[in-house]
Amino acid sequence: MQYPRAKYLDHGVAMVVTDLHGDGEMYATIKELFLKHREAGEADYLVICGDLIHGYGKLDEDYSLNMLMDVMKLQKELGSDKVILVMGNHELPHIYNVTLSKGNIEFTARFEQFLTSSGHRDEIFDFLINLPLYVFTRAGVLLTHAGATHVISSKDEAEHILTFDHKSLIQLADDRLHNGYDVSRLSEDKNYLRQAMHFTGVTSSDDPRLSNLLRGQLISQTMPEFQFLWDTLFTRNELGSSISAYNYVAQFFLRSLSHFAPVEQKVIVAGHLAVRGGHEVIGDHQLRLASGAHAHPTEDGQYLLLNCAAPVQAPTDLVPCLRHVLD
Repeated sequence: MQYPRAKYLDHGVAMVVTDLHGDGEMYATIKELFLKHREAGEADYLVICGDLIHGYGKLDEDYSLNMLMDVMKLQKELGSDKVILVMGNHELPHIYNVTLSKGNIEFTARFEQFLTSSGHRDEIFDFLINLPLYVFTRAGVLLTHAGATHVISSKDEAEHILTFDHKSLIQLADDRLHNGYDVSRLSEDKNYLRQAMHFTGVTSSDDPRLSNLLRGQLISQTMPEFQFLWDTLFTRNELGSSISAYNYVAQFFLRSLSHFAPVEQKVIVAGHLAVRGGHEVIGDHQLRLASGAHAHPTEDGQYLLLNCAAPVQAPTDLVPCLRHVLD
């Protein structure tokens, strides 16, 4: 059986980074480091563990689109098995046209405008909808974005996330929308049109994507399948409970996903949440890595050089394999 939301690395060295959030300078530095490591035979893969996009700064400081398109270009040049972007919670909303903001920053609205002006919307959508959620390794290290979640604690739940079908969920929502609402009336609703233009980058009342904003609301507010996916990528890890409780969650999470991995996965490497410096060991099962925006200070961002074939028993085993991005 195929598992479209997973990749597997059984040999070689992966350079692992997380959460660059539209920081063009940090991305350029990491890309240069990877190419140098690759040329020297010190790294075979670049794995970006989600949240490549959505800058926290000003509009003209957000290089999200350029970075994403460059990752796509690198994949074409080096191979999609060599350059891997794992889906993060900031990539997810652009598949379903749901909004994501923080404070005064409307992440999705900004990026949707970038997509419209780029002329590459369809190509980028096809790229995002095919992103994996997990990278299994022979080392027993699971690479992902958000860490462990309580919604994946059984074999069936693990199989469900590994085979998650975005296109089927979107089609189901489209069918419900068109059967229950006269979408042609949306073009007459000036308030809706303003919102759709702002949040999804549609250009006019004739835009075939006009109903996507309404579809996104339908999916996010009424469909349990989407809630399952959302909970997977927006988990708060130990911050939602305690270290001891999170150890329990992580144990079942790893055990459940290991049913579908060639070897048992024992350690999680993820980003998603901020840390002091460039990393933090979280309980018995996780190394939290911060390569850019989530490192405090940002200059302390780190990356991991992971031997994908050498067995790892605990997150502390990985600490000697960390390097500073800006050294």
